Amino acid sequence: MYQSGTSGRIVAALVSEGILDTARAEAALTVVERSLATTPVPAATPTAADAVKTSPAEGVLAAPPSAPPAGSGRPRLSEVAGYAGAALVVASIVLLGAQYWGEIEPLPRSIIILAIAAVLLVGAALTTRIAGGSWNSGRRLALRPRYFVSTLTLAAAVGVGLAVGSYLFTTRYHPPENYDMHNVSMTWGVSVALVVLLVAYLVVPSIVVHLGLAIAVFNLIVTTWLGEGRGAELWRSLAILVVGATWLVLAELHRWREVTLGRAVGSVYLLAGAQFLLSQENPGWAHAMTFAIALVLFGLYWWRGDWPFLAVGVVALTVSVTEALVEWTEGSLGAGGAVLIAGLTLLASSGGAILLRRRREHHDGQPPLISHPIG
Repeated sequence: MYQSGTSGRIVAALVSEGILDTARAEAALTVVERSLATTPVPAATPTAADAVKTSPAEGVLAAPPSAPPAGSGRPRLSEVAGYAGAALVVASIVLLGAQYWGEIEPLPRSIIILAIAAVLLVGAALTTRIAGGSWNSGRRLALRPRYFVSTLTLAAAVGVGLAVGSYLFTTRYHPPENYDMHNVSMTWGVSVALVVLLVAYLVVPSIVVHLGLAIAVFNLIVTTWLGEGRGAELWRSLAILVVGATWLVLAELHRWREVTLGRAVGSVYLLAGAQFLLSQENPGWAHAMTFAIALVLFGLYWWRGDWPFLAVGVVALTVSVTEALVEWTEGSLGAGGAVLIAGLTLLASSGGAILLRRRREHHDGQPPLISHPIG
């Protein structure tokens, strides 16, 4: 329906390469047609005869003015300088901590770290303003400025978390007589860093901040004090599973700008949550949950066709079968037998994944679709 004409061939090529979803092909066709209709016709390329012209006034040969060389090194050098400056600012935190950490009081020390983090945030805001043209243009930034801004905000989030966590640790707990047994300081530090990352993602979404959010949320779950015993580990496992499911739902609703990365993070969360059940008295629950998650991910791959579902599903199936067989044989297989089982299971699951991929391609009549690129 959309494969005729120049615009149709462009959209068809994007669909066949898996860059564009078929459900959005008609809308993309409209955008491409409008863009081609409004694009000015480029000036004709001068021929060899026109390359050198004779000046009627002076009777000498005059070459046409040459265009500036493409890909000038200035933007790239400025970008490298920006990254180098950010690295020096971050390195200052490490150097100050190594040289004066024990000599500075907790409050001034945290204020210094917060000031350094503020410098990074100001640099991110100025870059957004300069590259995007306005203070609230983070979502419209090009790829390279967005990565630079995200790197600055990620470093600032780490600095803010360190400032808060270290202050609470040094003022409320005094080793070796007293320790933070309930991880209160780390919980507060990670929570504050998580808030900074969340705000940064809402302003300038990127793969860098997305990964930072995923790591911060996981650290918050595994370090928060939930009590002692297997009951606490059960709640921790359930929390990871809930977060993973929520991450996937947000990806399917396109609340994450990087849909494929959101699916990958959610799938890994589900696998990790199932594996946390190994701390329970009956590890069979972990094996069964991991196997169930593998089936769910295979079903999601059949539905959406995105590679993270297939990749993590293969890993989950391999892990669940290997762990179950080792558990049922009570470890009599040994390390060599366990590795052999893992290898055979991986080969079998990989073959099944290839078959599933081919059947899905045959079912859709095209390669698997990726709704949005990772970055």
